[in-house]
Amino acid sequence: MFEVLKKVVSMSTDSVLTKLLEQARNELYSWATNDLTCQLAKEVMSIGLAKIKLFYQELGLDPRVIIVFGPDGSVTRNKARFNEGVGYGCVVATKDYIFPSLLHPNGCGFGLFQITDMPSLHELMKRLNNLKKDGVPIGEQRGKWDVWKSNHFIDILRLDKISQNYFQYEEWLSHGSYVLIHSSQQIETNRLSHWDSEKFTTVDTPFGTIEGLCDEALIEYLSFFQKVEEYSKRKRIAIANELFGEDNVRCITNPTHQGYYKENKYNVMRLGLYNSLNKTGERNVPLFPLAFNGYSFIYLYEGQPNLKKKYWTNNQHQRAKNMAHDDFLKQANILPHGGGYKLMYPFSRVRPVVFDKNNYFELLDAPMESRMIIQNIEALEYGYRGPTEILPLVDRLELGKRVARFVPVQVIKF
Repeated sequence: MFEVLKKVVSMSTDSVLTKLLEQARNELYSWATNDLTCQLAKEVMSIGLAKIKLFYQELGLDPRVIIVFGPDGSVTRNKARFNEGVGYGCVVATKDYIFPSLLHPNGCGFGLFQITDMPSLHELMKRLNNLKKDGVPIGEQRGKWDVWKSNHFIDILRLDKISQNYFQYEEWLSHGSYVLIHSSQQIETNRLSHWDSEKFTTVDTPFGTIEGLCDEALIEYLSFFQKVEEYSKRKRIAIANELFGEDNVRCITNPTHQGYYKENKYNVMRLGLYNSLNKTGERNVPLFPLAFNGYSFIYLYEGQPNLKKKYWTNNQHQRAKNMAHDDFLKQANILPHGGGYKLMYPFSRVRPVVFDKNNYFELLDAPMESRMIIQNIEALEYGYRGPTEILPLVDRLELGKRVARFVPVQVIKF
Protein backbone atom coordinates (compact mmCIF):
# COMPACT_ATOMS: atom_id res chain seq x y z
CA MET A 1 0.00 0.00 0.00
CA PHE A 2 2.45 2.61 1.20
CA GLU A 3 5.10 1.99 -1.49
CA VAL A 4 2.90 3.88 -3.99
CA LEU A 5 2.24 6.64 -1.49
CA LYS A 6 5.97 7.00 -0.77
CA LYS A 7 6.62 7.63 -4.46
CA VAL A 8 4.18 10.53 -4.30
CA VAL A 9 6.00 12.27 -1.47
CA SER A 10 9.49 11.41 -2.72
CA MET A 11 9.54 14.81 -4.48
CA SER A 12 9.80 16.37 -1.04
CA THR A 13 13.19 16.65 0.68
CA ASP A 14 11.53 16.13 4.06
CA SER A 15 12.29 12.53 5.04
CA VAL A 16 9.76 12.82 7.88
CA LEU A 17 6.97 12.43 5.31
CA THR A 18 8.30 9.07 4.16
CA LYS A 19 8.69 7.90 7.73
CA LEU A 20 5.16 9.07 8.51
CA LEU A 21 3.70 6.94 5.73
CA GLU A 22 5.75 3.92 6.80
CA GLN A 23 4.35 4.20 10.32
CA ALA A 24 0.76 5.12 9.40
CA ARG A 25 -0.46 1.51 9.30
CA ASN A 26 0.10 1.36 13.07
CA GLU A 27 -3.00 3.52 13.54
CA LEU A 28 -5.27 1.22 11.52
CA TYR A 29 -6.78 -1.84 13.20
CA SER A 30 -9.30 -4.21 11.66
CA TRP A 31 -11.75 -6.80 12.93
CA ALA A 32 -13.48 -7.01 9.55
CA THR A 33 -14.14 -9.69 6.99
CA ASN A 34 -11.28 -9.60 4.47
CA ASP A 35 -13.17 -9.51 1.18
CA LEU A 36 -12.38 -7.20 -1.77
CA THR A 37 -14.57 -4.41 -0.42
CA CYS A 38 -12.86 -4.43 2.95
CA GLN A 39 -9.44 -4.42 1.28
CA LEU A 40 -10.49 -1.37 -0.74
CA ALA A 41 -11.89 0.30 2.38
CA LYS A 42 -8.60 -0.09 4.23
CA GLU A 43 -6.60 1.27 1.28
CA VAL A 44 -8.97 4.24 1.00
CA MET A 45 -8.84 4.88 4.73
CA SER A 46 -5.05 4.68 4.76
CA ILE A 47 -4.94 7.72 2.48
CA GLY A 48 -7.28 9.63 4.80
CA LEU A 49 -5.09 8.55 7.71
CA ALA A 50 -1.98 9.82 5.95
CA LYS A 51 -3.69 13.20 5.43
CA ILE A 52 -4.57 13.43 9.13
CA LYS A 53 -1.02 12.57 10.17
CA LEU A 54 0.42 15.15 7.79
CA PHE A 55 -1.99 17.74 9.24
CA TYR A 56 -0.68 17.17 12.76
CA GLN A 57 2.92 17.12 11.60
CA GLU A 58 2.52 20.46 9.81
CA LEU A 59 1.29 21.98 13.10
CA GLY A 60 4.12 20.42 15.10
CA LEU A 61 1.77 18.17 17.10
CA ASP A 62 1.88 14.51 18.04
CA PRO A 63 -0.50 12.80 15.55
CA ARG A 64 -2.60 10.73 17.96
CA VAL A 65 -4.92 8.94 15.54
CA ILE A 66 -6.59 5.54 15.83
CA ILE A 67 -8.76 3.94 13.14
CA VAL A 68 -10.70 0.76 13.91
CA PHE A 69 -12.70 -1.24 11.36
CA GLY A 70 -15.64 -3.31 12.60
CA PRO A 71 -17.01 -6.51 11.00
CA ASP A 72 -18.71 -4.57 8.18
CA GLY A 73 -15.59 -2.65 7.05
CA SER A 74 -16.59 -1.37 3.64
CA VAL A 75 -16.70 1.63 1.30
CA THR A 76 -19.31 4.35 1.09
CA ARG A 77 -21.12 5.41 -2.07
CA ASN A 78 -20.68 9.01 -0.92
CA LYS A 79 -18.37 10.26 -3.68
CA ALA A 80 -16.94 13.15 -1.68
CA ARG A 81 -16.05 10.96 1.29
CA PHE A 82 -14.56 8.22 -0.90
CA ASN A 83 -12.45 10.58 -3.03
CA GLU A 84 -11.08 12.31 0.06
CA GLY A 85 -9.79 9.01 1.45
CA VAL A 86 -12.45 7.74 3.85
CA GLY A 87 -13.82 4.21 4.19
CA TYR A 88 -16.88 3.03 6.11
CA GLY A 89 -17.71 0.60 8.90
CA CYS A 90 -15.03 2.14 11.12
CA VAL A 91 -14.35 4.61 13.91
CA VAL A 92 -11.83 7.42 13.52
CA ALA A 93 -10.48 8.70 16.83
CA THR A 94 -8.28 11.81 17.14
CA LYS A 95 -7.09 14.16 19.85
CA ASP A 96 -7.00 17.97 19.84
CA TYR A 97 -8.66 18.30 16.40
CA ILE A 98 -11.72 17.03 14.56
CA PHE A 99 -12.09 16.70 10.77
CA PRO A 100 -15.74 17.07 9.73
CA SER A 101 -14.99 18.24 6.17
CA LEU A 102 -13.03 15.01 5.63
CA LEU A 103 -15.41 12.60 7.39
CA HIS A 104 -18.82 14.20 6.63
CA PRO A 105 -21.01 13.28 9.65
CA ASN A 106 -24.78 13.38 9.02
CA GLY A 107 -26.64 11.93 12.02
CA CYS A 108 -27.94 8.92 10.08
CA GLY A 109 -29.56 6.13 12.09
CA PHE A 110 -32.22 3.45 12.51
CA GLY A 111 -35.53 3.85 14.31
CA LEU A 112 -37.27 0.59 15.30
CA PHE A 113 -40.95 0.98 16.24
CA GLN A 114 -43.73 -1.40 17.24
CA ILE A 115 -47.01 -0.80 15.40
CA THR A 116 -50.24 -1.73 17.15
CA ASP A 117 -52.65 -1.34 14.23
CA MET A 118 -51.10 -1.55 10.74
CA PRO A 119 -52.87 0.56 8.07
CA SER A 120 -53.59 -0.87 4.65
CA LEU A 121 -50.96 -0.49 1.95
CA HIS A 122 -53.30 1.87 0.06
CA GLU A 123 -53.67 4.12 3.10
CA LEU A 124 -49.93 3.96 3.72
CA MET A 125 -49.24 5.09 0.14
CA LYS A 126 -51.52 8.10 0.61
CA ARG A 127 -49.63 9.11 3.75
CA LEU A 128 -46.27 8.56 2.06
CA ASN A 129 -47.33 10.85 -0.78
CA ASN A 130 -48.26 13.57 1.70
CA LEU A 131 -44.90 13.31 3.47
CA LYS A 132 -43.02 13.36 0.19
CA LYS A 133 -44.96 16.42 -0.97
CA ASP A 134 -45.15 18.41 2.26
CA GLY A 135 -42.15 17.17 4.26
CA VAL A 136 -42.00 15.68 7.75
CA PRO A 137 -43.58 17.78 10.54
CA ILE A 138 -41.04 18.19 13.37
CA GLY A 139 -42.31 20.81 15.80
CA GLU A 140 -42.77 23.97 13.73
CA GLN A 141 -40.35 22.75 11.05
CA ARG A 142 -40.86 20.60 7.99
CA GLY A 143 -38.12 18.01 7.59
CA LYS A 144 -36.85 17.07 4.15
CA TRP A 145 -38.09 13.68 2.90
CA ASP A 146 -35.08 11.43 2.29
CA VAL A 147 -36.34 7.83 2.40
CA TRP A 148 -35.76 7.50 -1.36
CA LYS A 149 -32.12 8.51 -1.00
CA SER A 150 -29.06 6.20 -1.14
CA ASN A 151 -29.68 3.16 1.08
CA HIS A 152 -32.44 4.77 3.19
CA PHE A 153 -35.70 2.85 3.49
CA ILE A 154 -38.80 1.98 5.49
CA ASP A 155 -39.10 -1.73 6.27
CA ILE A 156 -42.32 -3.19 7.65
CA LEU A 157 -41.43 -6.21 9.78
CA ARG A 158 -42.95 -9.12 11.65
CA LEU A 159 -41.34 -10.35 14.88
CA ASP A 160 -40.15 -13.87 14.14
CA LYS A 161 -38.71 -15.00 17.46
CA ILE A 162 -37.05 -13.98 20.71
CA SER A 163 -33.59 -15.46 21.17
CA GLN A 164 -33.03 -18.23 23.68
CA ASN A 165 -32.27 -16.96 27.21
CA TYR A 166 -33.91 -13.63 26.40
CA PHE A 167 -37.44 -14.51 27.44
CA GLN A 168 -37.51 -11.41 29.67
CA TYR A 169 -38.18 -9.47 26.45
CA GLU A 170 -41.31 -11.44 25.56
CA GLU A 171 -43.73 -9.12 27.35
CA TRP A 172 -42.06 -6.03 25.95
CA LEU A 173 -41.44 -7.30 22.40
CA SER A 174 -44.83 -8.83 21.77
CA HIS A 175 -45.49 -10.61 18.49
CA GLY A 176 -46.96 -8.40 15.79
CA SER A 177 -45.94 -5.64 13.40
CA TYR A 178 -42.84 -3.46 13.55
CA VAL A 179 -41.21 -0.91 11.29
CA LEU A 180 -37.55 -0.02 10.78
CA ILE A 181 -36.88 3.49 9.44
CA HIS A 182 -33.48 4.43 8.03
CA SER A 183 -33.02 8.17 7.51
CA SER A 184 -30.86 11.18 8.37
CA GLN A 185 -31.43 14.86 9.14
CA GLN A 186 -31.05 16.47 5.65
CA ILE A 187 -31.26 20.08 6.90
CA GLU A 188 -27.67 20.92 7.89
CA THR A 189 -25.64 18.78 5.50
CA ASN A 190 -23.39 21.62 4.36
CA ARG A 191 -22.74 23.03 7.85
CA LEU A 192 -22.11 19.57 9.30
CA SER A 193 -19.27 19.13 6.82
CA HIS A 194 -17.97 22.68 6.46
CA TRP A 195 -19.14 24.48 9.63
CA ASP A 196 -17.76 28.06 9.70
CA SER A 197 -14.96 28.08 7.15
CA GLU A 198 -12.92 30.79 8.89
CA LYS A 199 -12.61 28.60 12.01
CA PHE A 200 -10.84 25.76 10.19
CA THR A 201 -7.09 25.27 10.18
CA THR A 202 -6.15 24.19 6.63
CA VAL A 203 -3.15 22.10 5.56
CA ASP A 204 -2.26 21.14 2.01
CA THR A 205 -0.87 17.62 1.56
CA PRO A 206 0.24 15.49 -1.42
CA PHE A 207 -3.13 13.72 -1.08
CA GLY A 208 -5.29 16.85 -1.04
CA THR A 209 -6.27 19.56 1.41
CA ILE A 210 -7.40 18.71 4.95
CA GLU A 211 -9.16 21.00 7.44
CA GLY A 212 -9.38 20.69 11.22
CA LEU A 213 -11.22 22.33 14.12
CA CYS A 214 -9.80 22.70 17.63
CA ASP A 215 -10.41 24.35 21.00
CA GLU A 216 -13.63 26.41 21.25
CA ALA A 217 -14.59 25.74 17.62
CA LEU A 218 -14.33 21.99 18.29
CA ILE A 219 -16.58 22.27 21.35
CA GLU A 220 -19.08 24.43 19.44
CA TYR A 221 -19.14 21.95 16.57
CA LEU A 222 -19.77 18.90 18.77
CA SER A 223 -22.59 20.79 20.51
CA PHE A 224 -24.04 21.69 17.11
CA PHE A 225 -23.83 18.08 15.94
CA GLN A 226 -25.63 16.93 19.10
CA LYS A 227 -28.57 19.20 18.26
CA VAL A 228 -28.68 18.01 14.65
CA GLU A 229 -28.52 14.39 15.79
CA GLU A 230 -31.45 14.95 18.13
CA TYR A 231 -33.38 16.47 15.23
CA SER A 232 -32.58 13.39 13.13
CA LYS A 233 -34.00 11.12 15.85
CA ARG A 234 -37.12 13.27 16.16
CA LYS A 235 -37.51 13.08 12.40
CA ARG A 236 -37.59 9.25 12.44
CA ILE A 237 -40.17 9.33 15.22
CA ALA A 238 -42.24 11.89 13.28
CA ILE A 239 -42.17 9.70 10.15
CA ALA A 240 -43.44 6.74 12.18
CA ASN A 241 -46.19 8.82 13.81
CA GLU A 242 -47.38 10.30 10.51
CA LEU A 243 -47.42 6.98 8.68
CA PHE A 244 -48.89 4.74 11.35
CA GLY A 245 -50.64 7.10 13.80
CA GLU A 246 -49.08 8.37 17.02
CA ASP A 247 -51.33 6.20 19.22
CA ASN A 248 -50.20 3.09 17.32
CA VAL A 249 -46.44 3.70 17.62
CA ARG A 250 -44.04 2.64 20.36
CA CYS A 251 -40.33 3.43 19.99
CA ILE A 252 -38.21 0.37 20.73
CA THR A 253 -34.88 2.04 19.94
CA ASN A 254 -33.61 4.92 17.81
CA PRO A 255 -29.78 4.89 17.66
CA THR A 256 -27.41 6.86 15.43
CA HIS A 257 -24.69 5.06 13.50
CA GLN A 258 -22.95 8.04 11.88
CA GLY A 259 -21.74 10.99 13.90
CA TYR A 260 -19.09 12.81 15.95
CA TYR A 261 -18.73 12.26 19.72
CA LYS A 262 -16.44 12.75 22.69
CA GLU A 263 -15.49 9.25 23.89
CA ASN A 264 -12.67 7.87 26.03
CA LYS A 265 -10.75 11.19 25.91
CA TYR A 266 -10.84 11.11 22.10
CA ASN A 267 -12.94 12.86 19.47
CA VAL A 268 -14.59 9.90 17.77
CA MET A 269 -16.26 9.85 14.37
CA ARG A 270 -18.49 6.78 13.94
CA LEU A 271 -18.93 5.72 10.33
CA GLY A 272 -21.58 2.98 10.42
CA LEU A 273 -20.72 1.61 13.87
CA TYR A 274 -22.82 1.99 17.02
CA ASN A 275 -21.56 2.98 20.41
CA SER A 276 -22.84 -0.29 21.83
CA LEU A 277 -23.47 1.15 25.30
CA ASN A 278 -25.89 3.93 24.27
CA LYS A 279 -29.43 3.57 25.59
CA THR A 280 -32.17 4.95 23.36
CA GLY A 281 -35.87 4.20 23.02
CA GLU A 282 -38.35 3.38 25.74
CA ARG A 283 -36.31 0.80 27.65
CA ASN A 284 -33.15 1.51 29.66
CA VAL A 285 -30.99 -1.01 27.82
CA PRO A 286 -28.73 -0.54 24.77
CA LEU A 287 -30.63 -2.11 21.86
CA PHE A 288 -29.50 -1.92 18.24
CA PRO A 289 -31.03 -3.08 14.92
CA LEU A 290 -28.77 -4.82 12.39
CA ALA A 291 -30.19 -4.78 8.84
CA PHE A 292 -28.74 -6.21 5.63
CA ASN A 293 -31.01 -6.13 2.59
CA GLY A 294 -34.69 -6.38 1.70
CA TYR A 295 -34.77 -10.17 1.66
CA SER A 296 -32.77 -11.03 4.83
CA PHE A 297 -33.81 -11.25 8.46
CA ILE A 298 -33.29 -8.12 10.56
CA TYR A 299 -31.83 -8.63 14.01
CA LEU A 300 -32.00 -6.78 17.31
CA TYR A 301 -28.90 -6.93 19.51
CA GLU A 302 -28.25 -5.86 23.07
CA GLY A 303 -24.96 -3.97 23.08
CA GLN A 304 -22.02 -5.14 25.16
CA PRO A 305 -18.73 -3.44 26.11
CA ASN A 306 -16.05 -4.30 23.56
CA LEU A 307 -13.36 -4.94 22.25
CA LYS A 308 -12.19 -7.69 24.60
CA LYS A 309 -8.41 -8.10 24.50
CA LYS A 310 -8.69 -11.87 24.08
CA TYR A 311 -9.83 -11.20 20.50
CA TRP A 312 -6.79 -9.12 19.55
CA THR A 313 -4.10 -10.77 17.47
CA ASN A 314 -0.51 -10.81 18.74
CA ASN A 315 0.32 -8.13 16.17
CA GLN A 316 -2.58 -5.95 17.35
CA HIS A 317 -1.52 -6.43 20.99
CA GLN A 318 2.03 -5.37 20.21
CA ARG A 319 1.07 -2.34 18.12
CA ALA A 320 -1.49 -1.19 20.68
CA LYS A 321 1.10 -1.46 23.44
CA ASN A 322 3.79 0.37 21.45
CA MET A 323 1.42 3.16 20.40
CA ALA A 324 -0.40 3.46 23.76
CA HIS A 325 -3.73 2.54 22.12
CA ASP A 326 -4.78 -0.12 24.65
CA ASP A 327 -7.16 2.05 26.65
CA PHE A 328 -9.06 3.23 23.59
CA LEU A 329 -9.21 -0.13 21.78
CA LYS A 330 -10.67 -2.07 24.69
CA GLN A 331 -13.53 0.48 24.85
CA ALA A 332 -13.93 1.06 21.11
CA ASN A 333 -17.45 -0.47 20.85
CA ILE A 334 -17.68 -1.51 17.19
CA LEU A 335 -21.12 -3.12 16.83
CA PRO A 336 -22.12 -2.67 13.14
CA HIS A 337 -25.54 -1.47 11.95
CA GLY A 338 -25.52 -3.89 9.01
CA GLY A 339 -23.32 -5.66 6.50
CA GLY A 340 -22.09 -2.84 4.31
CA TYR A 341 -21.75 -2.68 0.54
CA LYS A 342 -20.15 -5.55 -1.35
CA LEU A 343 -18.37 -4.97 -4.66
CA MET A 344 -19.49 -7.45 -7.33
CA TYR A 345 -16.13 -8.08 -9.02
CA PRO A 346 -13.76 -11.09 -9.15
CA PHE A 347 -10.65 -9.11 -8.19
CA SER A 348 -8.77 -10.06 -5.03
CA ARG A 349 -6.21 -7.29 -4.56
CA VAL A 350 -6.26 -3.49 -4.42
CA ARG A 351 -3.43 -1.09 -5.25
CA PRO A 352 -3.73 2.67 -4.63
CA VAL A 353 -2.52 5.14 -7.25
CA VAL A 354 -2.10 8.78 -6.23
CA PHE A 355 -1.71 11.26 -9.09
CA ASP A 356 -1.82 15.05 -8.99
CA LYS A 357 -3.43 15.04 -5.51
CA ASN A 358 -6.19 12.71 -6.72
CA ASN A 359 -6.69 9.22 -5.34
CA TYR A 360 -7.32 6.23 -7.61
CA PHE A 361 -7.46 2.50 -6.91
CA GLU A 362 -6.48 -0.35 -9.18
CA LEU A 363 -8.30 -3.67 -8.72
CA LEU A 364 -6.07 -6.63 -9.56
CA ASP A 365 -5.75 -10.43 -9.68
CA ALA A 366 -8.92 -11.37 -11.56
CA PRO A 367 -9.12 -14.85 -13.20
CA MET A 368 -8.39 -13.46 -16.71
CA GLU A 369 -5.67 -11.12 -15.42
CA SER A 370 -7.76 -8.05 -16.27
CA ARG A 371 -7.47 -4.92 -14.16
CA MET A 372 -9.76 -2.02 -13.30
CA ILE A 373 -8.80 1.45 -12.13
CA ILE A 374 -11.50 3.37 -10.29
CA GLN A 375 -12.25 6.76 -8.81
CA ASN A 376 -16.02 7.26 -9.14
CA ILE A 377 -17.41 4.91 -6.48
CA GLU A 378 -21.00 5.60 -7.57
CA ALA A 379 -20.39 3.92 -10.94
CA LEU A 380 -19.40 0.53 -9.50
CA GLU A 381 -21.54 -2.61 -9.35
CA TYR A 382 -22.36 -3.42 -5.75
CA GLY A 383 -24.65 -5.47 -3.58
CA TYR A 384 -24.97 -5.90 0.18
CA ARG A 385 -23.31 -8.37 2.51
CA GLY A 386 -25.76 -10.70 4.22
CA PRO A 387 -26.09 -11.82 7.84
CA THR A 388 -24.10 -15.03 7.25
CA GLU A 389 -21.08 -12.88 6.38
CA ILE A 390 -21.31 -10.50 9.36
CA LEU A 391 -23.17 -12.04 12.30
CA PRO A 392 -20.65 -14.84 12.95
CA LEU A 393 -18.01 -12.14 13.50
CA VAL A 394 -20.34 -10.08 15.71
CA ASP A 395 -21.08 -13.14 17.85
CA ARG A 396 -17.52 -14.48 17.97
CA LEU A 397 -16.14 -11.09 19.05
CA GLU A 398 -18.95 -10.72 21.66
CA LEU A 399 -19.87 -7.28 20.36
CA GLY A 400 -23.46 -7.80 21.48
CA LYS A 401 -26.07 -10.41 22.40
CA ARG A 402 -28.78 -11.35 19.94
CA VAL A 403 -32.22 -10.50 21.33
CA ALA A 404 -34.71 -10.99 18.49
CA ARG A 405 -35.14 -11.68 14.79
CA PHE A 406 -37.62 -10.00 12.42
CA VAL A 407 -38.97 -11.03 9.02
CA PRO A 408 -39.13 -8.29 6.36
CA VAL A 409 -42.71 -8.01 5.06
CA GLN A 410 -42.67 -4.88 2.90
CA VAL A 411 -39.66 -2.75 1.94
CA ILE A 412 -40.50 0.83 0.93
CA LYS A 413 -38.11 3.03 -1.08
CA PHE A 414 -40.19 6.12 -1.70
